[in-house]
Amino acid sequence: MALARPLSFTEQLNLRAIGKDVYESLHAPSKMGNPANIAYGGYALATACKSTYLSVPAGYHLYSMMGHYLGPAYADRPLRASVRTIRQTRTFATRQVEVSQKRDDGENRVSLIAIADFHIKEPASLLEYSKPPSMKYSHYANLPSQKEAHQKLLDEGKITQGLLDAHAKTFGLLRGIYDQRPCPETVFPQNLYGMAKTLPTTQDHLTTTEKTNADWFRCIEHLPTPIDNMTNLTFFIDGAIAFLPLSFNHLWFEDIGACSSLDFALRFFMSGDEVDVGKWHLREMKTSVGSEARSYGEAWVWDEQGRAVACMSQQSILRPKVGVEKGKL
Repeated sequence: MALARPLSFTEQLNLRAIGKDVYESLHAPSKMGNPANIAYGGYALATACKSTYLSVPAGYHLYSMMGHYLGPAYADRPLRASVRTIRQTRTFATRQVEVSQKRDDGENRVSLIAIADFHIKEPASLLEYSKPPSMKYSHYANLPSQKEAHQKLLDEGKITQGLLDAHAKTFGLLRGIYDQRPCPETVFPQNLYGMAKTLPTTQDHLTTTEKTNADWFRCIEHLPTPIDNMTNLTFFIDGAIAFLPLSFNHLWFEDIGACSSLDFALRFFMSGDEVDVGKWHLREMKTSVGSEARSYGEAWVWDEQGRAVACMSQQSILRPKVGVEKGKL
């Protein structure tokens, strides 16, 4: 019997209407970064993005989505999005969305709640500007793929085959959706996302808030509509922000009590019909604060012309192990 082919990104994020402004995914979300029955948080975010897009008239583009993760989504059942209209004018549309799953007892359990705001495309902008990345990164044309960069760590004897296999199992979801080219001057390609926590990096002399991770990425699947492109970027930009402080400080999940995203603020700086995730984009990630058993981090995305496309900021829980003195991040 032939194995079923993997679902494309578009298929994974297919939604069906089950009521007025209520949508359900056709497939359960997948895991990434957690061995438990917990789905990658980007699925809940992407479901919120797509469902709110489906509830607004044509010509309105998402520019802001802010909310909270109320609990992890499970990887064995579909996601449901319930959308409520808060505002609808000739210029703006505001929606509230709850993403939930049905528990075994039949009750809904909400995992994410957010406010999404849409704006029509204005005829002109008074000013056009955006901040650049923190430093000049290597161009994707001269870089190996992420798989090749990690294989080089193995070939150089810096990591074991077992660790490389563990990374592929933990983070392999993205490999089937994106072509990623890690920037070698940053942290993740030097320590395998932080899993090879004892490896030195060329940023070890920097403070935690000065360190960066950056990569070039593009979706390997053709995304036919603006909604698909915006949903795909929402899915991607959520990744890895919560554990940046670990990767930047030679720590990993065995060293901590808890690490997961609590809230998020996603902003788009281009209208949906201008975003094409099939083209190369640069992502830079940094963490700015660690305090009160929480961390704050950001991911920024630019297109190849250097225009800011989107940013995501998050606060995350970052608890030490019980009985272990906290480190200074």
